[in-house]
Amino acid sequence: MIVLGELHQDLYYESVFYEQLVEKIVANLLNFTKYNPDDLNTKVLEKIVKRGFSETSKKIVGHCFFKRGGNGNNSSEYIIKLGIPTRLISVIGRGSEWMISELNEQGIDTRYIFQIDEITPVSTIIKSNFTTKIHLAPNLKNKMNFEGISINETAFKDGKIILSTPIAYKFINLFKKASKLGLITAFNIETQKIQNLEQLTELIQEKQDIFFLNLRDAYFILDNKLPIDEIDQNFEKFAKIRIYTAGKDGSYVKTDNFTIAFPGIEVSAIIDRTGAGDCYAAGFLSKLYELVENKKALEGLITSNNSSKLKEILQKCTKYATFAAIYKITKQTAPVKEEMENFIQKFKFT
Repeated sequence: MIVLGELHQDLYYESVFYEQLVEKIVANLLNFTKYNPDDLNTKVLEKIVKRGFSETSKKIVGHCFFKRGGNGNNSSEYIIKLGIPTRLISVIGRGSEWMISELNEQGIDTRYIFQIDEITPVSTIIKSNFTTKIHLAPNLKNKMNFEGISINETAFKDGKIILSTPIAYKFINLFKKASKLGLITAFNIETQKIQNLEQLTELIQEKQDIFFLNLRDAYFILDNKLPIDEIDQNFEKFAKIRIYTAGKDGSYVKTDNFTIAFPGIEVSAIIDRTGAGDCYAAGFLSKLYELVENKKALEGLITSNNSSKLKEILQKCTKYATFAAIYKITKQTAPVKEEMENFIQKFKFT
């Protein structure tokens, strides 16, 4: 599996700031309404909320550390732990060589991670007990591109599947090259990179094999909350197999010949949903890697005469993907192949 995506540093910060902020704002609201029940209006509410922010401590104590981040990094880690040989193609900046060493220790092929003379992007992740917020630096991420870097066909040698996570202008030329070389093509569509259909149409001019799209992102791109069939009518030209995810509400797999509606799963003790989408795609493609020999075989299955066989394979991929994502959000660690079957047996369908 070849992963085409971002590799950057995450400043991970665990804090009770948000809990303290909520407590302060609620206390101020209760105090105000107790003595001035008839005076509450928009301006007053705004003042109360601002006062809540100003009254929290200026210096916030919390556990803080750096770790590897980026969709390319995350997807590579999920795929390698699911037992699939993985190569990451990416660009990093100064002072981030330690990330390559860590990836090598996991067995990920890092020969095509290129270093340029720019500041390495840092995303700040603030995690509390009830929410996680990620502060991005898109201006720095945009500099992590392949301008001036020559990548020949050896980067795709022995590759079966390429995943662009997400699809973006800086990855499209390499993605197209992999497609011409006969790799199964898969990509994530995210509103961080794609805001409308026009942008996606400019990037994806030929129908690819597979895409993954969260339904909330689909609503944003279409500027409309449509039923799944109408959503697919807008996106069907971009891939032969379209996967739409909806978190706890399950997922849908669409082809030109059939639909698979996979139900949500009963889950308790969710720690954090961050990374669930990347883990879902990794799980889906890892199972596909095992079940389909190559792109020619996949193309044969996509024909209408083989719909039943393809449907059976995609159902297995969807089930595995769903539980890989569940594993991630309940354990807060990447799923491991050796543990997946036992893990799946612990859950039931809603």
